[in-house]
Amino acid sequence: MDVIDEIRSFLIEEKLMDSDATLTETDSLLEEGVIDSLGIQTLVSFIESQYGITVDEDDLMPDNFDSLFAIKEYIDEKRNG
Repeated sequence: MDVIDEIRSFLIEEKLMDSDATLTETDSLLEEGVIDSLGIQTLVSFIESQYGITVDEDDLMPDNFDSLFAIKEYIDEKRNG
């Protein structure tokens, strides 16, 4: 399972997103109402434990968490950089 599928599955398991949602990888999770500030905190905790990275406070910006693709790119950058 790739990162995008793992994030999508997590969002569904946590009831932040419906399993029948038709979001693409680039749709805005914020604009679509999938996640809010509490959802981002839950997602950040998952990302830190699942991928062994630390999400710095400075990284908590919409550019990093607005879409499934943006989250994947952020995780890849943190793991490789």
